[in-house]
Amino acid sequence: MLKQNKIYFFLLFGLILVFIYSISSFFLNSQKIYDEFNQNLNKKESQVNNVLNRLLENDSNQFFYQEKELVQLNKNQGISFYVFKNNELSSWTNSTAPFNGIDDFVSLNGIVLLKNGWYQYIKKQKNDLTYLGLILIKHQYSIQNKHVDSKLHKSFGLNNEVEISTHQKTDFQNINNNKGSFIFSLKIMNTNYESTSGLFMLAFFMGLIFLVVFVYQFCKQHKKWKKHAALISIFFALLIYIISIWINIPKQFYFQKIFNPSIFGQSSLLPSLGHFLFTTLLVMIITILLTKQVKNNKTHVLWKALFSIVGVSFLNIVFTNWFAGLITNSNISFDINYLLELSAYSFVGILIVMILFTSLVVLIKMILTDYTTQQLTKHQLISLFWIVSLTFILVAHLVFETDWQISSWILFALLIFAIDNSTKTKIYQSALLLVLVALTITVGFVKYTSKKESLNQEFIIKKLAKEADPVSEYLFLNLIEKIKNDTFIVNNIANYWDKKEETDAYLVDKYFSGYWSKYDVFPFMCSIEDTLVVQPENTEVSCIEFFNAKIEQEATSVFGFNENIRFLYNEDGVGSYLGIINIQNNDSTIGNVSLFIEMLPKLLSNNEGYPELLLNEKEIGIPANMSKYSYAKYKKGKLVNNFGDYNFSLELEKGLHFNNAGFLILHKSNQHQLYFQSDKNTTVILSSMHKTIFDYLTTFSYYFICFSILSFILGLIFKIEPFNWRIALSDFSAKIQVFIVVSTFLSFVLFGLGTSYYIEKQNVEQNTKNLKEKLQSVVAELINIFGNKDTFEGVNPNFITNFLIKYSNVFYVDINLYDTSGKLIATSRPEIIESGLISNRINPHAYQSLIFHKKTSFIHDESIGNMDYLSAYVPFRNDDNKVIAYLNLPYFAKQNQLEKELSKFFTALINIYALLFLVSIAIAVVFANYISEPLRLIKEKIGALQLGKSNEFIEWQSNDEIGSLVKEYNKKVLDLEKSAKLLAKSERESAWREMAKQVAHEIKNPLTPMKLSIQHLERSVEKDSTDLPERIKRTAKTLVEQIDTLTHIANEFSNFAKMPKTFEQQLNLIEVLENVIDLYKNEQVEITFENKCSKEAILFADKDQLNRLFSNLIKNAIQAFSDNKLGKIDIATSCNKNNYTITITDNGIGIPDDVKDKIFTPNFTTKSTGMGLGLAMVKNIVDTLNGTIEFTTSIKGTTFKIDLPASA
Repeated sequence: MLKQNKIYFFLLFGLILVFIYSISSFFLNSQKIYDEFNQNLNKKESQVNNVLNRLLENDSNQFFYQEKELVQLNKNQGISFYVFKNNELSSWTNSTAPFNGIDDFVSLNGIVLLKNGWYQYIKKQKNDLTYLGLILIKHQYSIQNKHVDSKLHKSFGLNNEVEISTHQKTDFQNINNNKGSFIFSLKIMNTNYESTSGLFMLAFFMGLIFLVVFVYQFCKQHKKWKKHAALISIFFALLIYIISIWINIPKQFYFQKIFNPSIFGQSSLLPSLGHFLFTTLLVMIITILLTKQVKNNKTHVLWKALFSIVGVSFLNIVFTNWFAGLITNSNISFDINYLLELSAYSFVGILIVMILFTSLVVLIKMILTDYTTQQLTKHQLISLFWIVSLTFILVAHLVFETDWQISSWILFALLIFAIDNSTKTKIYQSALLLVLVALTITVGFVKYTSKKESLNQEFIIKKLAKEADPVSEYLFLNLIEKIKNDTFIVNNIANYWDKKEETDAYLVDKYFSGYWSKYDVFPFMCSIEDTLVVQPENTEVSCIEFFNAKIEQEATSVFGFNENIRFLYNEDGVGSYLGIINIQNNDSTIGNVSLFIEMLPKLLSNNEGYPELLLNEKEIGIPANMSKYSYAKYKKGKLVNNFGDYNFSLELEKGLHFNNAGFLILHKSNQHQLYFQSDKNTTVILSSMHKTIFDYLTTFSYYFICFSILSFILGLIFKIEPFNWRIALSDFSAKIQVFIVVSTFLSFVLFGLGTSYYIEKQNVEQNTKNLKEKLQSVVAELINIFGNKDTFEGVNPNFITNFLIKYSNVFYVDINLYDTSGKLIATSRPEIIESGLISNRINPHAYQSLIFHKKTSFIHDESIGNMDYLSAYVPFRNDDNKVIAYLNLPYFAKQNQLEKELSKFFTALINIYALLFLVSIAIAVVFANYISEPLRLIKEKIGALQLGKSNEFIEWQSNDEIGSLVKEYNKKVLDLEKSAKLLAKSERESAWREMAKQVAHEIKNPLTPMKLSIQHLERSVEKDSTDLPERIKRTAKTLVEQIDTLTHIANEFSNFAKMPKTFEQQLNLIEVLENVIDLYKNEQVEITFENKCSKEAILFADKDQLNRLFSNLIKNAIQAFSDNKLGKIDIATSCNKNNYTITITDNGIGIPDDVKDKIFTPNFTTKSTGMGLGLAMVKNIVDTLNGTIEFTTSIKGTTFKIDLPASA
């Protein structure tokens, strides 16, 4: 009853989990999400009002900066506060909100879109002070990359995409303030789906699994369905899968990112990684259920085995293709050597591959175990499997180009399964399978990843060969409107050619610094009437027509075609950019003008790149992860451009032979180099690090550990072969292995954490030191130029900006200069301010430290979006030691490089630890077996100890604790041998004493009647009796009888004493038995003999003892018959390879229970006559022959069973 109720727990749990998911979906409906969002925003509004009211009561700036609550509100809730005095900003808690002034906030409560997001603002006034509170609702940047992303503030707890409007719209939800007034309308995308928690998704899936288990257990409880329980459960699982995949139920699954085809997509069956995972788990469930079905099916026949073999061979090909497609048809990284760079999708993909291979291993084991019959042996089955699999592999490779190197793993797996699967070899067989599968997965991932990487490198090098620079193109498009609206340029259109040098210098210095330093920039402002003199022809042509002709002859398309910037490629193979900006001019005499800007790449420029923070990844389309490459470009064999750490030669080597596509691959030291000749003058080299044997070993280590854990979990939960391992922690060796592995793992974890903490700390300290040194260097340069100033007011901002840009390039760090009120004076990276990533105000924490605490410097972590970086501040003092500004060095330009260096180090550390952990496991197994081997040997020897036999000594050379134990064992063996001899001697003496008593007793019995007979005869002689002759005759007869008895006793005793002396010879057991049986055949007893052996059953024995053995047993059986019952004795023999078995069964009265234990005692007998030596002799003879004897008895008779060893 309990077992029947147990299956309903699966149904209950399944329904509960599905119900939990349904409830979560119900509560996550769109209206509830909107309501919770509005409540959260109103709560923040209340917090802002409370803080503003406190600020109205205390207008001290110091109080403003020291209030810890304000810091936490900014950090956790996105709430910041600002104080304006006479409409000028005087205090602030956040420097990221990029507003211009108090005029940006028109009402007392509303919403505003700034350059970096949507904010709700609350404004309060007191006299000449205005207090402003900002609530960040949504980040919204003009730039989109991995560091900055447009999304709701984290405190709202929603990852959905949202749209905000200041107007009421039908598809939007109105959001009101605490007073119930409308402030903005909101639209949240996919409210019912993407907000679903991953735990709820897991609950739903686990609920389905419990339902499948319930169906299986329920069917097993009913005789009608028991035979097909697994098949019914498989059908049920397939039904769920089909409904889910085809109808997209539940929809919550299919709105998750894992179901996005942009991540992975291979076919209609596997359109996304989510579908792939779902399909793989279905394969695993079906595999487990199939193993249950086969075990319950007792009608295994050859065609079923062949059908299963064909099915598994086919699946092997399919799974191989899926494996390859997972890598080649996705944008997921599977380079496990860079563990920290892997995404969650990478681990999902690895899990999928491991489950597929695990399923195949389980199916192979199932076929070999359950389809082996007397007609089809295991080795025949493996041979058939081998032939079928090999056929599938060859056909798939030739027809469908399936990778035979990966699919051939199944052939090696079959060879491993061919190993004798005894208890001792089972663990080694499983270990070999783990190694084989891990090795196959390693080879597959390395091979397919390398293939994908080769295609990616070809794409990158072709892109580089075109010489187009997406970053330059993107940045130029951002400059167009700024240049058009620049008043200095517009005002100088009329007299441009008179002030060309000055105007060009202004244009280049202001707009083409920093990243543009890789180009020589030449501006030309042309009206319709302007002309140019072309050399060397010295001809005069229209300025506009000249550049239009140049575009027509040399221009190629750019990454995202735009008429404002064109890439030129002249006949000499030199690439350059030409920008075109049409500027409106109000001067009717000149009209509109075209500003042409030539950008020629400098020779031997080293591209240091541009801060990723400012790049819009969706627009520029930069090749992914260029940081692991170095590249060089050669023109006519001369190096003109290079990037990366590799030291390229100034001249291209001679004698290179490119293939028809223009590619060439060379390996130099530890570098893999791809050459591409785009034309006769241009050659590009893309260089990357070669993978070493250590990389491959660590890759194998990861997959071996992961696959071992997965197989262990599956074996532990589902008890499926060949991974149904039983861990016997009672074994000493197992305890040692577990102790070593666990202690090693914990040591590695603790040491790794400690090392990581120390290295990261050292890295931060080193970066801080470098930053301080750069600060001092920049300060020294500033003092040289501005040390004589009392203030920066009146200094040309462009001059300061150019100065900062110059030294920003020298020290490769961005530089900001703030005045004493915290307002930005100039920056080397104006794009950061212009894009709205930060404001033009100094960080409030730095301001507080420098102004109120009078610190000489301040270094801390700052962040923009998801990027964290070091930022250093220092007061700038003039020659009179007066603070006239504050210098700031944000280190985000190098932040990406620093992160990659740390990632590279930690990855190497983890790789080393993974390899060492795998080695430690191997050492643990070997060491534990080495340590436990003598203990196992001692255990076997102690188990083999027998009294009275020769026991072997243990040889052990070491003088350790085990050596001491071995010495004690050997000593006890000697002591036991001595004790055995003494015991044997004592037993013999005791036996002889007992025998002497018995013999004496037996002798006394005939002596008494002899004495009495003689005494009667004497009295008759004295009386001269008349019947004296007759009395003499009777007395003589009595004496003769008693003398015969004494003779018999003497003979019996003599025979027993002579037992050890034997003459062994080769005998035929059957002949001996037949001869003995013939002696005892008579009318009073029926003896039958059944011989199940062959005609000959050869053994070595003493013929007399063997005759005495069977004679005593037969006589014993005859004497057990009752007087009124016909005696019957059944004798039978059976033989096997090692011994002969003889049974002698009688139908006598049996042996009483109280005498069973004494039946083989030498002086024991149940008869009124005899010495009780018959069965004792039998036992002695059997022991001499190294055999065994036992008996069973009842009131219906007794059976003696003798086992004697066979002889070759």
